[in-house]
Amino acid sequence: MISKKESIFKFLGSFNLYYFGLILLAVSLPLSPYLTSVSQFVLAGNWILENKFKSRFKQIKQSKSILIFLLIFFVHIVGLIYTNDFQYAFHDIKIKLPLLLLPIIIGTSQKLNFKQLKILLLFFIVAITVSTLISTSVLLGLVNYKVTDIRDISIFISHIRFSLLINIAIFSLVYFFLLDKIKNKEKVVYLILIIWLSSFLFILQSFTGIIVFFITGFIALIYFFNRFKNKKIKNCLIGFMIIMPIILLALISKSIIDFYSVDKINPDTIDKYTNLGNKYKHDFNNKIIENGHYVYLYISEKELRNEWNKISNIDYDSIDKKGQKIKNTIVRYLTSKGYRKDAKGIKKLTKHDITLIEEGYANYIYKNKISLPARIYKIIWQIDVQFKKGNPSGHSVTQRFEYLKASFGIIKDNFLFGIGTGDLKTVFAKQYNKMNSPLSKRWRLRAHNQFVTFFLAFGFFGFLIILFSIFFPIINEKKYTDYFLMVFLVIALLSMLNEDTLETQAGVTFFSYFYSLFLFGYNRKE
Repeated sequence: MISKKESIFKFLGSFNLYYFGLILLAVSLPLSPYLTSVSQFVLAGNWILENKFKSRFKQIKQSKSILIFLLIFFVHIVGLIYTNDFQYAFHDIKIKLPLLLLPIIIGTSQKLNFKQLKILLLFFIVAITVSTLISTSVLLGLVNYKVTDIRDISIFISHIRFSLLINIAIFSLVYFFLLDKIKNKEKVVYLILIIWLSSFLFILQSFTGIIVFFITGFIALIYFFNRFKNKKIKNCLIGFMIIMPIILLALISKSIIDFYSVDKINPDTIDKYTNLGNKYKHDFNNKIIENGHYVYLYISEKELRNEWNKISNIDYDSIDKKGQKIKNTIVRYLTSKGYRKDAKGIKKLTKHDITLIEEGYANYIYKNKISLPARIYKIIWQIDVQFKKGNPSGHSVTQRFEYLKASFGIIKDNFLFGIGTGDLKTVFAKQYNKMNSPLSKRWRLRAHNQFVTFFLAFGFFGFLIILFSIFFPIINEKKYTDYFLMVFLVIALLSMLNEDTLETQAGVTFFSYFYSLFLFGYNRKE
């Protein structure tokens, strides 16, 4: 008879604990950074307790795929040789530890079968769904959490990272719905979840996530197309993936047309004075617009200051709740309403308008937090301002142009070997000063492109090694046709074009976990 103590020791250092650790890590990714770390300790502890070091090190030595993938981590180690900022370098190495630990742990542990993988992914999908419901509660004000931007509703991880996880959940559900042999009731549940998670992706307004959704969907369509003989299903799949991008493109096109439907202004006949007899300031050279109206026409700062200070506790010369100069917010908001920037314009504002201005909303259309057209408008506005020589600071899309400009300047001077593991922060600061960047210090950030970041840090040779380390194991393991790995890889690589995906703990864990799980961690045979 086995005692309780023996049972506990049998559980510790066993496949059961390993599987529990994998599920815990999957569940924690969208819900808890703390549990994300704890789950990795569970996996590492179990790996040690299993006490199979000799066989596992032999397994690692014999596995080209694991060894090659580990080169990503060791490139960072080599980068220490020629770095200057060791404090940041060691911090970066610490962040990158999942790239070392997870492939070794998962790659040398017992493989999951398809049923076990499905259960794991269903736990992950439940966690994603719970997280979306919490975010929705935040949006609706049911949870006491300050939201100044729709992206703030993702309270556990960044909205972009969350959107990537949602995409993995969606396309896992699509696979189970279309190809898994399940009961109709289960199919209905999967379909409801697919619809909800897809809808939430648009509510979240992560353009990275939405673009990833369409591109991954198109690739998934090709995958599924050859697996169905039923023409109706094929036609539905084709129709869905054709109609959705058309709707999005139509929405974007309409937004652009509406944006550039601008007031016609004649400098010779334009009103020179307000109703109170004060002189307007007209800047005809500044072409910035809001909802088709020129921002820097019809401005009487004297009247704005006097009238605003009568109706608000935030002084005209102070800042709004987003940290912006409130006088600029007032001018843009009045323009968006089609009001002149004078006493009469201020008096037209409702209490709701005043609150929105105080909260930092520069356009009344931004008040609808779940409006995709408003998000599209904001992106068009940022690009328009950039081309009109405006300051991109704080504009999530256009400041990326400045990031890349700085990045390419650094690459030009450090092409072959890069700048090392720890010097990104200091080198970027110098480069922004060198190029007299219009970005304020707060927004002088890194590349926001993982491929560029690799090139910056490790140069041409390091960049090639990292790319080789990502793709060779897939080819070597002959898993390039595996659906889950394919979907994950498309999602991850697309995200790297717009984000420094592997420069945060959450991002590194996301990448290393799913890469290792889908490549090394399960057997494709169902």
